[in-house]
Amino acid sequence: MNNKENYIEYVKNNYENEAQKLLLKHIELFFNPSEITKNKYNVGDSVFLKKGTHMHGIPGMLESFDWVISNGFIGNDFTNHSVANKIKSSIGMWDIQEDMYLKDYINKYSGFTIVYTIGRGPGSKEVSELIPYHKFDEYTEKINDDENIWMYWGDQTKEVRFLPSLVANKRQIAFILNMESDYAKELVKNDVWNPNLSEETVKPFIDYRYLEKFLKERQSRNAMTTDRETAIMFGLPPCLIEGVFVGRKIEQDKEALDYIKSKLPDCYICNLDGKVIVGN
Repeated sequence: MNNKENYIEYVKNNYENEAQKLLLKHIELFFNPSEITKNKYNVGDSVFLKKGTHMHGIPGMLESFDWVISNGFIGNDFTNHSVANKIKSSIGMWDIQEDMYLKDYINKYSGFTIVYTIGRGPGSKEVSELIPYHKFDEYTEKINDDENIWMYWGDQTKEVRFLPSLVANKRQIAFILNMESDYAKELVKNDVWNPNLSEETVKPFIDYRYLEKFLKERQSRNAMTTDRETAIMFGLPPCLIEGVFVGRKIEQDKEALDYIKSKLPDCYICNLDGKVIVGN
């Protein structure tokens, strides 16, 4: 599928009631974009992410880049992609939870997600946190000395799998989306994770094998589940792209950087140090 009419037909054939209504409304918004004001940066500047900024990483080097800037960020169901997602007909985004520099965000998610129990037995409480890059030993030494913490375990952060990171080269390109406009705020209301949406509304978007877990997690999200993702129904338009965030491989590839800039002349390009390497 590659046009509005096909997207609308897919929704009408696969959704009904409130879910269909929201998707159709969202598609209309998507195809009627509004101008946004983008933050301007010079080479060497540190990128600052305001709360609510969205980020999205893509696989490969430049294979998916052209498609995204031409079509936008659209859920796999609409694009005949072979990879099925647990949350259907939506696009996953990383939602910045507080004002912070990109460098600090990268350092934080390039670390580790840890879960520990306070107390033991039926009355114990689980707590999850993000441990910044190279802080694992320091943190575990601290909790090992805490008599109230009984056990702990952990996992890599999900961002390491989907964004450029300090510890993996799986992703080399991510987009930074400016979500400050009224237009962008209207789009993100249609987030499957939004607890204000009824259970009946979100059920059609969830793979049945994940439904029970999702409904529980939606009401009590934490660092492990995670509490920093959105799943925007249908997708987000390319006009929201403010910057391109690249990994070390792309950073060293001048031809690739020139290509990215030629396609997005009003956007900046930044690296894993959180610094602008091509201004806008």
